[in-house]
Amino acid sequence: MLLTDLQVVEPLRLSIEEGEGHKYCAKGEFARAGVPTANKRIYPEPIWKKELNKLQEAIQQRKVFGEVDHADGKTKLMRVSHIITKLECRDDGLIYGEAEILDTQNGKQLKAILDGGGAVGVSSRGYGSVQKNEEGMDVVQEDFNLMTFDFVADPANATSYPVIEKGKSQTEQKEIQKPILWTLIM
Repeated sequence: MLLTDLQVVEPLRLSIEEGEGHKYCAKGEFARAGVPTANKRIYPEPIWKKELNKLQEAIQQRKVFGEVDHADGKTKLMRVSHIITKLECRDDGLIYGEAEILDTQNGKQLKAILDGGGAVGVSSRGYGSVQKNEEGMDVVQEDFNLMTFDFVADPANATSYPVIEKGKSQTEQKEIQKPILWTLIM
């Protein structure tokens, strides 16, 4: 069965710098291990680690694409909006990710929404089975296969929306040491 989940994430921030040659990059919490999602699913940390490890070579080769919204479960190049450039499971169970938003039709739509101050969330997409635990939550099983992360309009939590910041460079953002989900890469 197709498993898509909207993740509870910290407030997202977008930084935009004027000029040519600039790219948008989403950075921050993409998921969290062991915490129920809005769809009442729990993804155990060992499963996240296994799946993230399996994707590392494809990420390095820039082969892990994402879309705006979940469609039929398969990634179609005509619908691609971004490339996943980094995924890791941190010690606290946080799944940290980075994605470069492309200048495709859907990437441009996503950038226009962000430029307009719109709010966008992050959602995992993969296949596998679940088993109910004693609390009635669906626990994702070992056969789970993570495909990618997509951007969505209707995340499960109010903190899954970006706060728009304009005009700070990537260097300035690193100096202030704030957690940033959206940033601009030159």
